[in-house]
Amino acid sequence: MTAKVLQKFDGQLLLKILNSLKDPIWIIENNGNVLWVNQAADDFFSIGELIGQNVFKMEKQGLFSPSIARLVIEQKRFISTAQITQNNVQLLVSGDYIPDENGDIQYIVTHARQLSQAINQSSELGKVESILQLYKQQIRELILQKNQQNEDFYVGKSKAAQTISVWSQKIADIDTTILLNGETGVGKTALAYRIHQLSSRNNKPFIHLDCGAIPESLIESELFGYKKGAFTGANANGKLGLIAAADQGTIFLDEIGEFPLHLQSKLLQILQNKTYRMIGDNQVQQADVRIIAATNVNLMERVKEGAFRKDLFYRLNILPMKIPPLRERREDIIPLLNLYLGKFDQKYGHQHYLSKNLMDTLYNYSWEGNIRELENLMERLVITSAGPKIDIDDLPSDFPIQQSQQLLLQNVEEVSLPVYLDQIEKSVLIKTYNETNSTWKTAKKLGVSQSYIIRRLKKFNLRISEKELVEI
Repeated sequence: MTAKVLQKFDGQLLLKILNSLKDPIWIIENNGNVLWVNQAADDFFSIGELIGQNVFKMEKQGLFSPSIARLVIEQKRFISTAQITQNNVQLLVSGDYIPDENGDIQYIVTHARQLSQAINQSSELGKVESILQLYKQQIRELILQKNQQNEDFYVGKSKAAQTISVWSQKIADIDTTILLNGETGVGKTALAYRIHQLSSRNNKPFIHLDCGAIPESLIESELFGYKKGAFTGANANGKLGLIAAADQGTIFLDEIGEFPLHLQSKLLQILQNKTYRMIGDNQVQQADVRIIAATNVNLMERVKEGAFRKDLFYRLNILPMKIPPLRERREDIIPLLNLYLGKFDQKYGHQHYLSKNLMDTLYNYSWEGNIRELENLMERLVITSAGPKIDIDDLPSDFPIQQSQQLLLQNVEEVSLPVYLDQIEKSVLIKTYNETNSTWKTAKKLGVSQSYIIRRLKKFNLRISEKELVEI
């Protein structure tokens, strides 16, 4: 039920919800200008148009004291305090801020309630803080959607994309370890950053460490740091590690399956006790970080091979999430093509469009490199295509298009629509069955029943021969 509600959630619905509340809600810019207020705030103060006014000036005019927005800006933290209006009404007012990408204050959100309505002030403070956390998370989500940054995975409408989008919102503020599974290029880094941005740690660092890209001999010093004189050739002043650099933020351990076995006990200590030791130091350091790990290998297989600790795997696997490859969520391919076409057209000052033949070809392509391969191809096409129309002929010479698929697409205008659609369906059936070697798995992958697949095989005169579909 929660997933369905969140899928339908948008900015207009958020504003309607906030307007339905009986408590005044304000959204204020970092310069003190009022960006938005709900209807309750307008009704309570009754001093004309609030939007566009400056709360610092309103405080000086005695309309209320103190200004909660001013206190939040000065102290850069959640504030809850009593406020008195010009009519001597006492309010319990709380405020918190939404950071920008640099961690600076971008917006302040405030909530007010008359003290006479607060039966138990301490419990009310907890409720108010919870409400503000919800507002903050939803506003962070709206800002992410508006900026369209690191949203590559989420532009599609596939069930997988929508499920993970909802899931990332749900677990963002659950401060525990997350393990992302998926092939290279599916968007694990983008998802990790999205979770960080939606979390309460979003105004703190996001540190990305690719465990497979750093030599094994350097990972320990990079991650944990070292004290002065810890080893020959070390920096004379010592070095803080990435864990210290990510203090109060998030550290993303990409390709965790490549993490050296002899260092896994130190990583386990961080996950269990939130403590670690720098190289050459006996003092225990505190690690206030959230860890998100990712892998493109089967970690349980690595455990069986003796290359990965079983206890570490179970500590990482608290909140696992598998990101399916692009070929298993084809509904997302066309939106992604359009996204990157627009992105690179804007970057290089061009204006292109994709032909239907090309879009059909790319839709049926296997995308072994997933989103990363798609992004690289679109950038190449935008740069190298001569005219505004990008067609099949513009594809690189080494792009693996099946000859039969090319012929089908080139002759699309020579046949009727039903015949063309049958040809497409037959091509998809053959390709999918030859990948799965099972009518049941083919049906599951294509989202239809097994009996439907059997009927289509008969219609297209296809039979199974040595685990492949062939035409009779």
